[in-house]
Amino acid sequence: MTLLMRKRWLIYILLILLPATRAGSQEIVTGLLFNRQLADVKNQPQLKGAKGNDTLLLPFTDDFSDDSLFPSPDRWTDRQVFINNTYSIKQPSLGIATFDCLDENGKLYENASYSVFAADRLTSKPIDLAYLPGDSIYLSLLYEAGGIADMPESDDSLTLNFWAPDEEMWHSVWRVRGDSTHGFRTVMIPIKEGRYLKKGFRFMFAGYASLSRDWIENQPGRPFNGDQWNLDHIMLDKGRSRNDTVLHDVALTLPQRSLIKDYEAMPWLHFRQAFLSVMSPAAVINYRNNDTIVRNVTRHISIKDILKNVVVRDFDAGATNVSPLTDIRYDAPLLYTYNSSSADSALFLLTVSLITDDFDPKADDTIKYFQRFTDYFAVDDGTAEAGYGINGQGSRNAMVALQFRSFIADSVKALKICFNDAYDNANQRSFDIMVWADDNGKPGVLLGTTEGPVAVPGTDLNGFVTYHFDKPVSVNGPFWVGWKQLSETFLNAGLDLNTSSAGSHYFMLSGTWEPSQAPGTVMLRPVMKGEGSSTSSDENALLNDLFRIYPNPSRGQVTLMASDKAPDDFIIEVLSATGASVMSIDRTDQPDFSSLSAGTYIIIIKTREGKPLSVMRLIRIK
Repeated sequence: MTLLMRKRWLIYILLILLPATRAGSQEIVTGLLFNRQLADVKNQPQLKGAKGNDTLLLPFTDDFSDDSLFPSPDRWTDRQVFINNTYSIKQPSLGIATFDCLDENGKLYENASYSVFAADRLTSKPIDLAYLPGDSIYLSLLYEAGGIADMPESDDSLTLNFWAPDEEMWHSVWRVRGDSTHGFRTVMIPIKEGRYLKKGFRFMFAGYASLSRDWIENQPGRPFNGDQWNLDHIMLDKGRSRNDTVLHDVALTLPQRSLIKDYEAMPWLHFRQAFLSVMSPAAVINYRNNDTIVRNVTRHISIKDILKNVVVRDFDAGATNVSPLTDIRYDAPLLYTYNSSSADSALFLLTVSLITDDFDPKADDTIKYFQRFTDYFAVDDGTAEAGYGINGQGSRNAMVALQFRSFIADSVKALKICFNDAYDNANQRSFDIMVWADDNGKPGVLLGTTEGPVAVPGTDLNGFVTYHFDKPVSVNGPFWVGWKQLSETFLNAGLDLNTSSAGSHYFMLSGTWEPSQAPGTVMLRPVMKGEGSSTSSDENALLNDLFRIYPNPSRGQVTLMASDKAPDDFIIEVLSATGASVMSIDRTDQPDFSSLSAGTYIIIIKTREGKPLSVMRLIRIK
């Protein structure tokens, strides 16, 4: 575990303990009650084939590198675990399966309680295991307790069960109790008993969790997601031994991040003004040699202007020999700055890939990142791993602020805030949105405020809601945005645990601004009016508020909802993860993407003349 990870983990533990050790109001970090990314698929019928009796042949392998929120229905018969790349401290490759207290619809299990209860399951499809004991069959796996989120308690557990086809019965064969693993551990389980060596064999992982009594009793209405386990690199095959624990794989690991120094997204007008100072001089590539031998790796980077459909940069970032069992962070010299003829917005696709030996698995050798330039600033990565707020006696009128910088004279017209769901809607209370000037690195003079919005979870992917100011607030240079709560209720905003905001996040309880101790970034984004250019206006800017797709993720059939400002006629263009155009549809309120394969797509709504109006991400699931 790196020093940064260890420090962040210790801060997180301290924050979890705060309610029991401190009286009065305080900053609170809590797990999620609701997984927004899974929620919108809850009412969709499961497609035929998601649960089938097709018998699989050896080898059975899964490293969860598929671009999907759910386990692959080609291998698994249920979809309660969450496939992601953000909940682990130190994953060996892209993609993990996370077990938690939330069901496949992203909601807290109905049977959740203080006592240990059955939570997520992950069950294989039937497998032909009609072999002899001498065929040396082993099931291997990597597991991690907690990751960056909530650590399982000692009574919680992760178990593995085998199905005996003739007996039609499950048998428990392995169990681990809650405890810190400080990364992933390897498990090798031999399968020698005749009861399992049959056609129709299955195996099932099951998580057993419990809610904190302290949170439920002392923080009313806010029991939360927790007791998380992460799984990776599951392999079942013959001809193995107990020492067959090496992953002969060089793989990308952490998610790709922005090529802008301080932001994941920013307005295009601001970037064009400040590109020399804000563009990163390097693209960070995180990868690992999981093998026990030296491996040669070539790094490759490609950048495509999506709106213009042109590759603007493509190069090899050097080759190197990587020592065994070594994590690498490589800063690839970029020598490039985003450039486009688009007036008010731009969208680029960054593709990072590894070129490795022919025998090396390829699924986890490529990662993609969409760099957005629209009308808002974003520090967070768009995914909440926890909740943040101020709670307790004396927290009425408490304030939270996050720092940004306006590179042109502009105005903040709205705030996008991600609020998590809370038990019994306990956090749906009024608050004021605010903008402050900067005062030597702290919030200063109040520049503008609007009263009365209510903290509600969004309906879009990742749950952002746009709250408009009555009058845009003028800013230039550093400024702060945030809220003042009007009650002592914990508002439960999304907290991105993978992005640090040290020095840029403050809160006020008793008349004094203090630096936040939260281990992450509150998901709060200022929306700019774009007054720095005579060509910029609400009508010309690429605004995602014009259209919304529901449900998202989807199995293909969706509803496209247009705002009052949207034009009457438009074209829907669909781009693949590589940036290639795969579908074009004339205006319709019910577009059908069922013919697309599972994966992530970019939806561009544009005029007949080709002017982009809105850009959205669509996740197509099986």
